[in-house]
Amino acid sequence: MNIREYQERMDDALGEVKRLLVQSGYYDNPTLENIDCDRDDPDDVQRWNEFTNASKLLLKAVDDLSYLHRPIAGTSRLHLNTNGRYEDDFNEYTSGSGIEFLLTDNCSTPCWVHSRIESDDDGNYYIVGYKWLDMEGLETRVRQKA
Repeated sequence: MNIREYQERMDDALGEVKRLLVQSGYYDNPTLENIDCDRDDPDDVQRWNEFTNASKLLLKAVDDLSYLHRPIAGTSRLHLNTNGRYEDDFNEYTSGSGIEFLLTDNCSTPCWVHSRIESDDDGNYYIVGYKWLDMEGLETRVRQKA
């Protein structure tokens, strides 16, 4: 199986997961509101709690893989603007902003990475998981909004 075949099979599986999350009510409201449960039965309560936790992870998987299907709007480079924030041709990034960037440091093959921006106690911005990475001049990629 190659990566494209795997993606197709993953998309099929996640389509079914999304339908299940919609039917359960979890997709629109992170509770299992449409699932009956005997709140006096410790086994049902355990199942309810585990299904709620699993539903949260499944929704994240659906969202993460849906992101890959959004068309690419363009690429750019980050620079520090006069507001002290990083920006590219598409966005000004603040704490919590999602960012997709080309990771070329510390890897044998460059790869696109999706993460988010945060700031430290001194107000310096960094990419979550890549705090060591110099953001100035970093190549970014933006996808069209869903």
